[in-house]
Amino acid sequence: MKKSMISLVVMLMMVCTAKAQSLVTYKAYGKNWGQENVSMVNKPNGIIYRLRVDKQCTDLPVVPEAQGLELFISEPTDMGWLALYRKPMGARDYNFVVVLYDHSKQPTATVNLCDISNNRYCEVQDVRWDTDTHHLLFNMACPSYASEINGRGSKLYCYDVAQRSMVWETGYLVSNDIFILDRDFVYCAYGFTNEKDYLYMLDKRTGKQYSKVPMTSKVHYMEKQVKNGKEYLYVVDYKDNLFAFTINGKPAQAQPEVFTVVYATSDDGFLNVRSQPSNTGAIIGKLWTQMHGLGHGVLREKGDRWSKVSVDDVTGWVYNGYLGTQNWYDGTGRTKLIAKREQTPIYGENYVGEGDYPLFTTVKKGTLIADQYDEIEGYYVLKTGHDYLFIRKGDVEIVAQ
Repeated sequence: MKKSMISLVVMLMMVCTAKAQSLVTYKAYGKNWGQENVSMVNKPNGIIYRLRVDKQCTDLPVVPEAQGLELFISEPTDMGWLALYRKPMGARDYNFVVVLYDHSKQPTATVNLCDISNNRYCEVQDVRWDTDTHHLLFNMACPSYASEINGRGSKLYCYDVAQRSMVWETGYLVSNDIFILDRDFVYCAYGFTNEKDYLYMLDKRTGKQYSKVPMTSKVHYMEKQVKNGKEYLYVVDYKDNLFAFTINGKPAQAQPEVFTVVYATSDDGFLNVRSQPSNTGAIIGKLWTQMHGLGHGVLREKGDRWSKVSVDDVTGWVYNGYLGTQNWYDGTGRTKLIAKREQTPIYGENYVGEGDYPLFTTVKKGTLIADQYDEIEGYYVLKTGHDYLFIRKGDVEIVAQ
């Protein structure tokens, strides 16, 4: 009897949680939403296109598996770069290949999305890298009416690249066009002419569905924003109507993460980066002392004794006793820089003197980057005694303090 009661309580808690965490319509703006600051940063090629195109780096080396394919997406990640290659638009069949690169633009992993999804009759219309889980998410969307393939399309997939295994996948008719991520959820949608249109909110770690909201037209753009400490999901449909949603039951927005660079302060000039927050964790890299006034690691999570950091192409744990930190935020500046992209790139010094600044790291959307900064041409500049860091002006939002 006692065991049955405990099981019942657990089930009720799960049901209440699922109901509590749901999308709630905050406001329907209609077509008159010119005053709303919706940046369109999540689909820079234009919201009318079903496939997101975003080429931020065009000199990535092409691996053999991507020979003959076109580059459609190349964007920075916490590990380096992600690139999506596909056959040209209008080709008779499909082939989609994702290549992951390190910060020096050397390929580290290649994934054929058609192979791992066992699908060569649908189209990848969006792909994202999740910095929290290091999983790859992508959809396989119906290229036309779902009825033409008996409704067997438009799934969303979550893939573990390191383990080479599928973490989860949705049912059919859940995701076409754009989808976006935040720290907890995936926001996706499905719709097409003369078909039912829905907006979904899923748990990004399990794929569990928390919300399914009927829409009057297909969704073709989404963007998360935080205003006055509250999170909003902005959605634009095919008829150019804007909607804003809040998330009922979601925990209050925590203080934003502050971009922080880390370095070793030990006498021997380095700290071991370990796979676990323990001296028994395997050594997977090293965090060195400052070079030219700048650390070369990035703080991801601060703990009491151990902190999670990203160094070069690995993410692991270092001991706090010999960990130095530096950031460019002290609360005294008149304005602050807030990361605007899902993966906002921060660039380092270009010692060669040719081409773009090299990628230093990326930070998640909403990260507080600095309130102590300068400007140069199209960049904001974070200064040290010698080396500088650079952020493109279009990648951040300026907020008054």
